[in-house]
Amino acid sequence: MLKKGDRVKWRCIRSGRCCSTGPNVALTVYDVCRIARYLGVDWRELRGKYILAIVADMIAIPVLRGVGDGLCAFLKKEDGVPTCSIYPVRPMRCRLYPFHPASPSRRDIVYFDTYCPGYGCGDEVEPPWSLLKEYYREVEFQYRRLYELVFKEGYEPLEALEKLIDEVYSCF
Repeated sequence: MLKKGDRVKWRCIRSGRCCSTGPNVALTVYDVCRIARYLGVDWRELRGKYILAIVADMIAIPVLRGVGDGLCAFLKKEDGVPTCSIYPVRPMRCRLYPFHPASPSRRDIVYFDTYCPGYGCGDEVEPPWSLLKEYYREVEFQYRRLYELVFKEGYEPLEALEKLIDEVYSCF
């Protein structure tokens, strides 16, 4: 666990471990829209092939789809090196890795995955606090709006998620 001011020796060594231990990457609706725009498709074309929805306690959560052995559907190999085919718009959780948000109520704390092969390599770095702030903004909006759609406006969980993605997608 790291707090503001803490540093950790870390550098991405492109091992691909972060992209091959899932599928467990929750997406924000903004992630879905960024990926769709980058690929030049309507977001609905991502369903099933790249993105799934998991319903947990009446809230639908979009997640990256894995393809065998926990590999991310966007993970490719170029000359034997793991490469993300959507790297410029990779999901927030991927951008943050190996740093993991602790809680929206504890924004001054972040967890660090010491199993990341880049741990102990490179220079000491601080957690990406500004990116964490943006992530929390996206997540808070998403869950607040999904709650409204499901519990106040009567949408079923998957319908609420699709409506929210449509709302955000139209603003991109």
